[in-house]
Amino acid sequence: MNPRQRRGALLLVLTSVGAIVVFFAVVAFVGRVGSEVGPMTTAWELSRDVTAYEPVDGTMLHAVQMPERWLPKTAIRSQSEVQGLVAAANVPAGSVLQKGMLVPRPGVQPGYREVAIVVDAETGVAGKVKPGNHVDIIATTAAGKDGTPQKSEIWVSNALVLEVGVPSDVSKSDAGGSFATTKGVPVTFALTSDDALRLAYVESFSVKLRLALRGDGDDQSVPDSHRTYEGR
Repeated sequence: MNPRQRRGALLLVLTSVGAIVVFFAVVAFVGRVGSEVGPMTTAWELSRDVTAYEPVDGTMLHAVQMPERWLPKTAIRSQSEVQGLVAAANVPAGSVLQKGMLVPRPGVQPGYREVAIVVDAETGVAGKVKPGNHVDIIATTAAGKDGTPQKSEIWVSNALVLEVGVPSDVSKSDAGGSFATTKGVPVTFALTSDDALRLAYVESFSVKLRLALRGDGDDQSVPDSHRTYEGR
């Protein structure tokens, strides 16, 4: 073997050794990354924006694969876990769902009743009242034949809204007996027994019902002196 052949053989050996070293380095790197990442698991993220108190179901979820060790312990692992739950706040699309993001649907507590009424779509709701809001229910009553003046009054204060339905045509009669068709929205509240009776009464005898939306965190009671306004 001449010198040139020896150099060629040496380079071949060195190349083979280098390839073996690179191979084992790659294997070690992959093993290290695999040990750090760990096994993959399924998580669920929102496919669209969800507003506060909006019910969450399987059609809003998208499955994604994530390393088990990177997924929070409170993460939602199954679509069945969201059944009957609503968003606790506004949640943007792409958020990986965790249990703290979802809460049970606001419902009736002991001593409360679910009461539904139909309010005017424009003056009563105007698209701003949503489940989870608190409202004051204001009714305007006509003047009585006995001289009772026309008045507007807060009949129910700080009522919790459970559901807001879809606007539909509603036929109502006025004081003269004429019928008119308006857009009405069914709204369901959680009320005490006393407030439920007051609302049932005023819905039957009022000229107009309105919902006054309260600001977030406003749970102050309205003084009696500010509950009624009488026409003169």
